[in-house]
Amino acid sequence: MNDKIWATMNVSLVLVALILTLTLFEVELPTLGQAKYALDKSEPLCIVNWQDSYNEWNDLDSCCVEARKQLDCSEGEWYYQDKTVEWQCKTGSGNVLKYWLNDKAYNYCRQLNIWR
Repeated sequence: MNDKIWATMNVSLVLVALILTLTLFEVELPTLGQAKYALDKSEPLCIVNWQDSYNEWNDLDSCCVEARKQLDCSEGEWYYQDKTVEWQCKTGSGNVLKYWLNDKAYNYCRQLNIWR
């Protein structure tokens, strides 16, 4: 076999050995979603919007449940006071209840079993 194949096999075996060693010591590595959530230093934000009324909802788990019940969650950019939210979950158009989530809240919700 040529040297490139041996080098590729050696690198692969080292990676497998590393993963097995981490598993042996029960090291839990975060998934990509958890890593993105952990790296985001902003506070999770959930806003409930009904017509011209906007209310912050501090119970993030309940907000996630209600946002998940909606038929559509779309990414965009909306503003509430001095804060920016990137996700809007709603069913239908016009005068419908909307849940606005910033990235931190949305990534938290995506980790819950109801979003899987």
